[in-house]
Amino acid sequence: MKLTLKGLWLGLLVDILASIAAIFAVMQITDLTIIFALVASIIAVFFGRILTGSYSNFTVLFLVFSALYGLSGPIVAYYGEGLPRTFPTPYLVDEFLLHYLLALIGLVVGLMLVAGVRMPPRSTTINQVPTWNGQTLFLLSLVFIAMASFMELINFVRAGGLETLFAGKAAYQSAVSELTMTLPTEQVILLATAFLGLALSSTKLSSRTKLIHVGQWILISLPPLMSLTVLGRRGELLAIIFVFIFSYFFFKPIRKISLKFVVLFICIYFMFGFLYGARAQLGYGLATGNWSILKSQLYEREFWVSSLNPGSIEFGAPFGNFNTHILLKRLYEPRLGETYLIGLTIPIPRFIWPDKPRSITYEFRDAYFPQAARRGAIAGTAFSSILEAYINFGTAGVPIVYLFIALAVGLIEHARSHSRSLSFAIFYLKLLPEAVTFHRSSLGMPLFWPLILAFVGLYSYIFLNSILQKFSRSVITGRVDIAR
Repeated sequence: MKLTLKGLWLGLLVDILASIAAIFAVMQITDLTIIFALVASIIAVFFGRILTGSYSNFTVLFLVFSALYGLSGPIVAYYGEGLPRTFPTPYLVDEFLLHYLLALIGLVVGLMLVAGVRMPPRSTTINQVPTWNGQTLFLLSLVFIAMASFMELINFVRAGGLETLFAGKAAYQSAVSELTMTLPTEQVILLATAFLGLALSSTKLSSRTKLIHVGQWILISLPPLMSLTVLGRRGELLAIIFVFIFSYFFFKPIRKISLKFVVLFICIYFMFGFLYGARAQLGYGLATGNWSILKSQLYEREFWVSSLNPGSIEFGAPFGNFNTHILLKRLYEPRLGETYLIGLTIPIPRFIWPDKPRSITYEFRDAYFPQAARRGAIAGTAFSSILEAYINFGTAGVPIVYLFIALAVGLIEHARSHSRSLSFAIFYLKLLPEAVTFHRSSLGMPLFWPLILAFVGLYSYIFLNSILQKFSRSVITGRVDIAR
């Protein structure tokens, strides 16, 4: 991560445009606010590309989804048919955009500050493939995906089986979350995915061999993947896709966005839009064998408009939640960082700490959307990182919080450019989904699972690789004895 003259000028341009847009927001000139905010956000993505040298990294992903979650809701609310009826009106578009723009300014300033710090040069870079054993990496990907499938089957049976699964996402996830000692299926899947991508990228294999490896992996992963698909859990599926793509290109970063990547992301968007619109009918169809309702919906224009509208799906949630809080004011503020401290307790299971404080996500849900809690213990409307900063420190605190977030992101990118450690590669890849979910959730404890899985992944590799090396040496020794 390096601040060049071009990066400096782009960063300053983003801050200038965002500042102008913020002035328009205060003056409630909504059209100009949206135009300037959109241009500033697009330039911010290229600014991240200049700082990092590629598109396939945490920083660029973070900036892309910051824009998607920050702008989709306001644009749909102002120009389109509005957000889902869950969220109250009127829509305070300018007020939310003001805080989004302050967050963007804080992000860019923080990234420029940390990128301007010169780190000691190293003789090697991350673009040089380290001498990891590709066979060991691939075998570990199979071991961990088999483990994830077994974990999912156990959770599935304990949660109530097909009856609970077909009841829908909220009911099934709530049933699983309420289990004592719930097995971390999704986390192990991501570890297996990281090993698969690294295995394919660190070894020279033919395209046919790579396809065979991926096919073997998918076959073993069918139980959890089918569960995620039936429930329409797009966030988890998207995390798997991103971890695979970024691990596959870990040593050959994506420096240009080609047509095939554009087509790929359009296909992913359509697939996830379909899952959003059809998830209510998928369980019903599997349970009854009656697919007529879903088939009829596929020919309806309203189905696709609603399913593909970014504001009507989760991209509109941060604005909807922020708007709801500003209108109703049922939570006291400022919390002065209290919600961030409570977030550190999220990894602690409730059977260990029954009276553990509720996170701000569920405190917010119970205050504004109590009806959602009746659908399941974890049901809700997501949250907003901008709203959490606002609840803690008010308007002035939003750019400051985001500046510190940017400093953390920049330090992680610096570490990536200087590290050739397998544990750090796993940590970095496991952290990638946070670049997406951060904007529609509270901060929580994002480093917990990446650190745990980095430790598990490293020592699993050391253990398995030592066994394979001993076996290889014994085979070679045996051949020598036979030859003698």
